[in-house]
This record gives sequence, C-alpha cells and structure tokens, in this order.
Amino acid sequence: MQKPNFLILTKPVFVLLITCALFCLPNGAHAQNPNPSLSQIRNMTPNQQRSAVIDARKKGYNLLQLEGLAKAQGATPADLLVLRNVWTQSEYVQKRTTEDNPTQPQTTPFGNQTTIESFVEEQESDIFGSAFFANKTITETPQFYVATPSGYRLGPSDEITIDVWGASENRYEVTLSRQGVVRIDRLKPLYLSGLTLAAAERKIRNEFSSIYTGLSADSPNESKVYLDVNLQKARSIVVNITGNVNAPGTYTISGFSSVLNALYAAGGPTENGSYRDITVLRNGKAVTTIDLYDYFVKGTYPSFFLNDQDVIVVAPHHNRITVEGAFKTGGRFETLKNETVEDLLSYTGGFASTAYKHAVYIDRVLDLQRQMIKVSTDNYNTSPLQDGDIIEAKNISNNYLNKVSVTGEVYLPGNYPLDATPTLSALLESTSGPTANAYTDAAILYRSQQGFVNEVKTVDLDDVISKSKDVKLKPNDSLVVISSKNIKPEKTVSIQGMVNAPDVYEFYNGMTARDLILIANGFKDKANIEKIELYSNSSSENKPIKVNSRSFSFDQSGNEKILPSDLLVVRSIPGYRPTEFVRLEGSALNPGAYPLTKKDYKIYDLYLDSGGNIGMPDKLEVLVERIVLDETLEKIEDVSDTLDLFKDEEKITIKIGVEFSKVLAKKGNHPENIILKPQDKIVFLKEDSTVSILGEVQQETLAPFSSGISVRSAILAAGGFKSTGDKKNVFVVYQNGKVKGTSSFLFFRFNPKLKPGSTIVVPQKAAKRPFNVQETIGLASTLASLALIINTITTN
Repeated sequence: MQKPNFLILTKPVFVLLITCALFCLPNGAHAQNPNPSLSQIRNMTPNQQRSAVIDARKKGYNLLQLEGLAKAQGATPADLLVLRNVWTQSEYVQKRTTEDNPTQPQTTPFGNQTTIESFVEEQESDIFGSAFFANKTITETPQFYVATPSGYRLGPSDEITIDVWGASENRYEVTLSRQGVVRIDRLKPLYLSGLTLAAAERKIRNEFSSIYTGLSADSPNESKVYLDVNLQKARSIVVNITGNVNAPGTYTISGFSSVLNALYAAGGPTENGSYRDITVLRNGKAVTTIDLYDYFVKGTYPSFFLNDQDVIVVAPHHNRITVEGAFKTGGRFETLKNETVEDLLSYTGGFASTAYKHAVYIDRVLDLQRQMIKVSTDNYNTSPLQDGDIIEAKNISNNYLNKVSVTGEVYLPGNYPLDATPTLSALLESTSGPTANAYTDAAILYRSQQGFVNEVKTVDLDDVISKSKDVKLKPNDSLVVISSKNIKPEKTVSIQGMVNAPDVYEFYNGMTARDLILIANGFKDKANIEKIELYSNSSSENKPIKVNSRSFSFDQSGNEKILPSDLLVVRSIPGYRPTEFVRLEGSALNPGAYPLTKKDYKIYDLYLDSGGNIGMPDKLEVLVERIVLDETLEKIEDVSDTLDLFKDEEKITIKIGVEFSKVLAKKGNHPENIILKPQDKIVFLKEDSTVSILGEVQQETLAPFSSGISVRSAILAAGGFKSTGDKKNVFVVYQNGKVKGTSSFLFFRFNPKLKPGSTIVVPQKAAKRPFNVQETIGLASTLASLALIINTITTN
C-alpha cells in the first residue's frame, strides 16, 4: 500500500524537529555530576564532612554507593567509619527537615522518585547551653598532639612508646592487644588495660628492672638507666549515644574523647533533653553521671574518659525554668530537685546592673490556673523552683529622686544633685556660669511631675546672676540656656570680584568698605581700585528702587560705612582681558604655548605662527583636544563622527579630528579650520606609514601602507576574519581620531578608504540567544503546519 504523500513530505520535517530539539538542549544536559571526593573524609572539618555527604545525597547516591566510591578513591577503614557516622547524622537531619518542610518529589540521576531533602537552618534555641552545640566553629574531635590527660586509662589498640636511656639506650613501640596486653622480648606479657599512664610506667619499670639493672634506685651513677613511657597514638573507640539527643546512633571516636566531645558529635540534647542528667553505662551498669552545667557555669571540664562500647544516655529534662527581665543571662534553664532561686541566680550570672535586686517575681502553674509569687532576698535560698516557672527580675525606672539638669550655653552642662544646688543661682555657680554666647535675658526652666513635663517657666538670668531674684528648684527640673545666635540672627556682608578671597563675611558694627577689602586679603592684579561699587538693599523702605549703589576709590573706602547684607564689588580695569593660551604638541617645528592674539584665532593661524611641521605639510593630520563643561555637553544634540567624547575623573574632554591638508590647500578657507579656544591642546600628528588591523581577525598585526591597500586586503594580511568576526560592521579609525564605518547599497558593501596611520577594527558578532522550550515548540508547530499546507497543495 502506498504511503500518504504527507508522510513522505513531513519526514524531513521530523528529522528537522529532532535536530532542533538536540541543538536546543541545555549545554549541561549530558554532563554528569562529578563524583564527590571522599578518599580522606576523616581529615575534613565537621562542616566539610556534612557538606560532602549532603551533596552526595542530593545527587542521588545511597550509602552503599558512597562506600564503594570511597574505596575506589583509596579510602581507609577509618574513613569508612567516619562516612557512616556522618551519613547517620544527615539521615536524621533529613527526616526532621522533611517532616517540617515537605517538598515535591523529584527525579534523581538514578531515575528514582524521591523527596530532595532541604537542609534548613534551625532557629537558635534559647535553652541555656544549646549555643555550645550550635557553634559551627567548634570541632568534636579532640586534640591528638597534646599531653596525655592524667585521667586517661589505657585500653586495647592504644600505642605506647617505652624509652630507655642512660647507661643503656633502647626504644620499644608496642600496641595493646584486644586483651589489653603488650608483649616484649624476654619479658612476660604485661596487662596494662585500665591503668593510667603513670601506673603503667610503674609496672613497666618494675618488669624492666630484670633486664636493666640500672633502673634500681641504689645503682651507681655510671650505670644508671632511666625509663619513660608515653602514649604515641590513642585508640579509636565505638560508643552508642541514645536518649534525647539530636542524632542518636553509634559513633567511632578517639579514645581521648570525653562525654562532651561525644555529645557534640551527636548534635547535643534535643529540646526536651537534659543537660544535667547524662548517664554513662559500661557493661550494663551506670559508671558516672555528667552535669554539663559544671562546664557551662564553672568551667569544670568533664574529665571522665569513655571506653569502647560505652553507652551514653541523655534523660529528659527535669525542671525547665524560663528566665526573663534584668538578669545577666536570659533564656530557659534546667534545675534539679530542691534547687532554689539562689541556685538559678548562679546559673544566670546574677542580676543585671539595672535590676531591682531585692525581689524576684515567679509566674507559676497551679493546677488549672497560674499564680504570681514574690520572693524577697531573704528567701532566695529557701524557695525551691518548679517545672514551668517563669522568673522575672524587674528593671528600675529612669526617674531620679534628686536630679536637676542644665543644657545649652553654660560652661559645665549636665546633671547635678538637688541637695547641692537647691536654687537656680547655685546651679549656675556649679556650671561656672553662662558662656559669652548665652542669651541671658531669658532662659527656659522645664518642670516635671510624675515623669511628665507639665510646666514651663521663663527666667531672667541677669536677675538670677545679680541675685536680685532666685528660683527654688524641684526634683527633675531642667534649665535650658539659649544661644544668642538663635535669638539675634547673624548679620553678613559680601565682597566679590577682583579680590583674593571673595566670600560672605560676618558683619561687625562700624565696618567700612576698606575693612571688608582687607578681610578679603586685598586686591588681585589688574583690579580697578579707582571705582569700587557698593550695593545696599533698600526694599524694606518701600521705595521704587530696591537696590541703591554708589562708587568710590580705595582711598575713600575708609570713610564708606557698610550695612548688613551689603554687596561690595571690585571690578577689573576697563577693557582688560587676560591673555589666554593654547598648547601645541606633536610634530610641530616649535611646540609649546601660543597666545590667542585675536577672537577668531584658528588652526591655520597657529600653523603659520609656529613655523609649520616636521614632514610633508600636505599630509599633516591634526587632533584638537578641548575641555568642555557639563552644561555645554547637555546642549550638544548632534555629535558627528569627528568627535570622540570621553570623561575622566577631573574633566570632560572632546577630541576633534582635522584633515589639515584640506585646510592648507585652501589657505585656511575651509570649514575644518576651526576657531581655537583657551586651554585647547593641538597635536600635529607624526606621519605613520602603517595600517593596524585589530579585533576578530586571525592575527592582530600591522601592515605597511601603500596607495593601493584596501580594508579587505589588509584583513587578509592579518589571516582573514575569525568565525566570530562581524564582517558587516567593520570600521576604520583614522590617525586624527575620525571614525568611518562600512556602508551598503543594495547588495553591495563599501569599506572606508584607508590612509596612513589608520586602524581597522573588526568587531565581534553579537551573541545569539538560544531558543527556549516555548520557542522550539512554536518553531516545530510552524514547520509542521507549513509541511501540511504544502502537502495539501501538491495533493490538490
């Protein structure tokens, strides 16, 4: 049976769709996740260990796969033990996190539908002691290279060294067997398990005396032998941590580890766990109970060392007491049976500085309701606490019994005792009196009652100072002495023009025009001292003329009184204009500064005045650099390609390229013979017989300039375009700074003409944005529709 035509026509379309789909895939679609490095996980920090395992779990690895990967990378059995411990902890965190923050199932790299765990940072607990276990900078691993603790007892797998020196020298390195025994040639087996290092040394010394007679105390000095025993490497032990801990399980830790180290590895007690009732079971029997408050409060480190197969049990907490208010340490504390308020105060560090220390207040649960209890100082050590109590210490108020204060224009402002300054005159004497800037006609006295200002009085300080009047003060009175500048506004005068320091100055009574000129540091050169103008504002007089003016010479200025707000203007000598310059550089015969001798001084004039250039005048290219102001730039609406605009940190400059050969040929009668401005820099460019090729070419290079060289031939001399080169937008930068791009007409493209010193720039193609999934689907739908239309037309 013949296949329908549309199937034959759409087969290429199907192939095209597959091709498009492959090209539209993200770049990383086929990249595999790199294998996590676990070869030496025991040498990582705890945070690095957790991060490595978490990353592996996110990538879909299970514990069996991770162990196989670690073995392939050269991991030791000790590394694998650490890996299992960290995995156990991460499983617990995953379970807790998934329960609190359920997420949508996602596909792993192994194709299984699973919930990707979200490790969220838990909110910091306010339970006293929890901050220790939440501290990321602490490591639960004990220090191996420290002196052996005196309480440490030897056990199986401990490695010790026995050094003998003196009349005989030898060194023995031995390891305790599983039975706790070491074997040394010519000696019977020594059972050292359970002994401290000091006890082990005594036992070894006693046995070695049969080999080394110099060990005995009565041996002569020339045959004396000494012996020293040291722990070379502590054993690893396996402990079980259970009860109310964040990550219960089996842990492999160093034999140096204490209960505190082990609890840190397990994340510390849970919200309901006890910090004061931690039991260590050995062979099924309780051997010790640890109270972590001894460490957190007193700094007494739990020196009990763990043995292999010990079990640590964290009980539920006992009484949980909430501490609020003015204590040095707040939060939730745990108390044991019969512990009192006095004990709790020692755990909190005592009262804060602002606390009311004579009583505390307890909010207590009593059957079906709550009860408030006040406990006084005498009863602190006899008032037991109950589970759920909330204990509060009150902060004292900010009210004073005998305080008066003074602020503002006095020499010693601040607070003073009322009994030492009962009156306003006594208070002013204590402050050493008002300053010179004080407004003594009136000061403000604020009077408070019950913590609120409810009365304001105006006081004449002159009367108080002269003691003709006085005011009796009350607690919490506050005196404010105002500055006279706030009452009498500052008066100023201005001077502008040809003076050395034109500015606005403070007005003084009796000031003359000459005084103001002297305050402004005198005249500048070319100042017109014969006609100085003074302007006075008379608008307040309601006259038609708002500003009056008069002029006088400097000799007369001493008799000219000035008033506040007057303006004094010193102008330059009539007709005087300062000499302005331009700077000539480059290949000029006589470079340097040249004055602008007339208003329309142009480049051609400068060329003649400077004597010309070195080289061929008809090939001269000129560059003009001009400093412009910001407001000037805002007025420029159309900047042609002859302007190269740039801005540095201090000024804004434009570069203007001039084809001076055209100006020279017309003897200055040419549009490019521009008028120069002060501070212009004119550069006669040196002849350059090369062409530079830069940008997206195979090899950036220089090519010699010849009359027949074109943009295309120059680019071929550089090896041609790169695949990333934009052939349509090639442009040329001429030596004088002009820029010219490629032009097009119909299907033809015209490159700029080259000149000596030109630079050809091949820009990079604009990056193409890849299709997204929606665009790919849209394209595929369009192509399929087009194929269906073609099929229909051909069929009909």
